[in-house]
Amino acid sequence: MASYKLTYFDGRGRGELARLLFAVGGQKYEDIRIERAKWPEVKPTMPFGQMPLLEVDGVKLCQSKTIGRFLANKFGLAGKSDIEKAQADMIVDCIADIAAPVGPMRFEQDAARKAELRDKYSKDALPNHIKNLEKLLKDNKGGDSYFVGDALTWADIAFIDLCTWVECNGFTADFSAAPKLKALRTKVEAQPKIAAWMKARPASDF
Repeated sequence: MASYKLTYFDGRGRGELARLLFAVGGQKYEDIRIERAKWPEVKPTMPFGQMPLLEVDGVKLCQSKTIGRFLANKFGLAGKSDIEKAQADMIVDCIADIAAPVGPMRFEQDAARKAELRDKYSKDALPNHIKNLEKLLKDNKGGDSYFVGDALTWADIAFIDLCTWVECNGFTADFSAAPKLKALRTKVEAQPKIAAWMKARPASDF
């Protein structure tokens, strides 16, 4: 049986998708959480000077989407065919684009600039992204199934991870104009293994 070690900060961020996939896959792993004060010491040991890092039997894998894709394939969550896998990858890439601006806003030091960026993201970018995701969801079976095919994939898991990511950064994921997305979030978060992990995972401000 393979041995897994996941190294990331003591928060959700880019490491949480992998943790969710481990939960759904029912796979035990070592969840190594690095305090920010220790990051300068740890950074030189990382292949690209960044986290998360997944070690599989000692082999190091970095880049959060690469790790997610690897685990999704390992646990049967990547899609049932080549086209479904490509569709799931597409959704995950879209979600990564939505999440990307949030981190820089979190660390913006200029208060006025930060307020401007947050206002634009909250009023324009995030609602538009939600609209586009709703359309993508509805393109598959009218939006009453999952993002891809008829089964849970890592695209759906990445979506609920996005929701908690924007919310823990002070944004509101408003699904009033996206009822299919709202229903999908409820359905995915109700999956027993996901619900159990979300209830048990350590509290985090990011």
